[in-house]
Amino acid sequence: MNKKVLLIIGGVALGACLLCAGIIVVAGALGVGLTQPAATVGDAFMTALKNGDYDAAYNLCAPSLQQELKSARNLETLVKNGKVQPTEWTFASRDISGDSGQLDGTVKFTGNREGTVRVVLAQVGGAWKVTGFNLKEK
Repeated sequence: MNKKVLLIIGGVALGACLLCAGIIVVAGALGVGLTQPAATVGDAFMTALKNGDYDAAYNLCAPSLQQELKSARNLETLVKNGKVQPTEWTFASRDISGDSGQLDGTVKFTGNREGTVRVVLAQVGGAWKVTGFNLKEK
């Protein structure tokens, strides 16, 4: 083959690679954008627990979880007695489907202990709310 044909084939291959990379970037951005509202609520819930603002954390809970917990003070007791007050966390997995979602990741607790975190969410009245959570030391 001559150089001109090789350059054309190389250019087409490069263009195809750039197109695929662009599609992947756009798909990733759309995926993050679609999961961001739920992740924001999950992060706000964890931040409230970290700061000891159990009223704020309780207010981010769905009515069904509020009914189960009974009060912000009971949420505080649950976290403190379980020794699972978070200090930092990362959600490595966001699984959002329709009106429900789940965030999974790693967490550090007071005393520099490590564990896992799961926050389950649902849309209630158009807003994302926490319907369950699991903070577990490794």
